[in-house]
Amino acid sequence: MLAGNVMAIVVGANGTRIGLSHGRSIASIVLGIAGLVTFPVFMADVFTGWMWNVGLFERGVIYPIMVGHVLLGSGLIGAQRNRSTPRLTAQPERVAS
Repeated sequence: MLAGNVMAIVVGANGTRIGLSHGRSIASIVLGIAGLVTFPVFMADVFTGWMWNVGLFERGVIYPIMVGHVLLGSGLIGAQRNRSTPRLTAQPERVAS
């Protein structure tokens, strides 16, 4: 759980190097931080025996990891498409003879 959220932060911090847009990078960082903040609450709920809405806290830790993977995958696919699409260049003007 910790490693997945740290991965989301690291991917967001290095997003421009791997072809992610600025928005995806920021979203990945925010999701990773949200998951890390939720993790101690989840662990406190488990270890103290409260068992008060443990599923909600678990989702708060796991869902940012899954959404981070989706952001990473879709961003990389989009970056690959942009690299493989041929660029249209302006045709030189023809001089009438």
